[in-house]
Amino acid sequence: MPLLRLARSRYLTSSPTLLRTLATTHPLRYHEDTSSDIVIPRLKADLKDAMRAKDKPRLDVIRAILAEITNASKTAKPISSDARLYSLLQKQINAARSAIDEFSNAKRDDLVEKEQGQLKILKDYTQEIPTVSAEEMDRIVADVVQRLDKSEVKFGPIMGKVMGAMSPRPCDLDLLRGKIEEVVRLKKE
Repeated sequence: MPLLRLARSRYLTSSPTLLRTLATTHPLRYHEDTSSDIVIPRLKADLKDAMRAKDKPRLDVIRAILAEITNASKTAKPISSDARLYSLLQKQINAARSAIDEFSNAKRDDLVEKEQGQLKILKDYTQEIPTVSAEEMDRIVADVVQRLDKSEVKFGPIMGKVMGAMSPRPCDLDLLRGKIEEVVRLKKE
């Protein structure tokens, strides 16, 4: 430890730029725990509970989620909030649905049951994350469309502004996409 103090004092006194850099930079934060996060802080506790209960399907799903979170932490967009976790869970739900279709076509009922169990667990987690309601989506889409010119009523600009208005909270993208397509179709008529 004294060697570290000696090296630190030698570097800090020899370079005023380094001193200024160390004094003004903040350490990296991989996860900012906000009050709106419900599921992410609870995942490790759920993992331990699943281990104690020897609930293998839940254990497999939670391990897969934590592995995806760990892999995403090494990218430019780490999963640090429930909103990002919601999109990850939606991707896993879609993958599980396609796997169920493939397994049922191959007449593998054992694998279909396994995937359906995992799908149920994933849906339980997505239902715990607060999302934008359909009524609120309608209101936001209507506000965005009112502010746009008639020539700008296209899917892309509307979707961008609506997503900006709902940015910290997750939403059902399929439902939102349908609402925007309907508004664009009605405005063109």
